[in-house]
Amino acid sequence: MVSPDQGLIFFITLFIMMIGLIFTVVPPIPGTLIIWGGAIFYGLGLGWEQLGWLTFAGLTLLMVVGLVADILAGHFGAKLGGASCLAVTVGAILGFILGIVFSLVGTPILGCLAGLVGTVAGVLLVEWRRNGEWQTAIGATKGYIAGTAVGIMARVTSGLLMLVIFLSSVSMGS
Repeated sequence: MVSPDQGLIFFITLFIMMIGLIFTVVPPIPGTLIIWGGAIFYGLGLGWEQLGWLTFAGLTLLMVVGLVADILAGHFGAKLGGASCLAVTVGAILGFILGIVFSLVGTPILGCLAGLVGTVAGVLLVEWRRNGEWQTAIGATKGYIAGTAVGIMARVTSGLLMLVIFLSSVSMGS
């Protein structure tokens, strides 16, 4: 029989993990890290024998793979499209600043959208300034967007796998 404390910890863990799964779609927020944090919460709350070290190691591996794939895919797409490191860096900084400002002034969702627009605009403008023609700048920006999309897919896949492994482990353990 499940005690009320166990049920509450499981509910809070699932809530944390669902928020993490939602954040796997939002580029600047590491959703897989939030899902992993939910697993830590569960392990600390109910004891690691409830989750199992092998399960936790698998979740850790998927979290790292998701984060690394996301970073590498964005940079690889940008390089494939011809974007410079300067363009990606300026885009990231501009996106970060706009994201923070619009999150404070508006809502977090507006901040995420502003961050995305700022990043893309930063890459586009730096590449246009660097090359002097819009076609090259647009090609570099398309590469960056494609790489970012692949990175998001990697994060979502990792997040879903983490959730499935966690739920499977908990259901087999109880």
